[in-house]
Amino acid sequence: MANMIGDQRCRLRYHGDDLDLAGRTEALRALAAVLRGSSGEAPLANGTIVQAVTGGALTVALEAGPTLRLTGSAAALEPFWAALETTAEQAETATDRTGAEPHVHVGPLVVTAEWPVDPLADV
Repeated sequence: MANMIGDQRCRLRYHGDDLDLAGRTEALRALAAVLRGSSGEAPLANGTIVQAVTGGALTVALEAGPTLRLTGSAAALEPFWAALETTAEQAETATDRTGAEPHVHVGPLVVTAEWPVDPLADV
């Protein structure tokens, strides 16, 4: 997890039952690489994500810590892993960045990619 440090970690935003996993494109891709296909955990900027690959349907739960816990079969978790990668790609390839940031709903969780920062925007 050495490459997931500082502002390169995703962060969890939540209010009531609304859960949003957001991050920069690099952080979303790094998280997908760590979690795809196996049980494990990864640090978030403000908590932890824990994933257990089981034989069941997708379950998303927010626990104390905060810990975002995802369980389900590989097939049930695939939409989550794909959302991490596709939102990152959408953020990088969008030509119009004036609207809402790219996001995908996966069960009760929303995966959101932040617009990339253009270092020449203020030059």
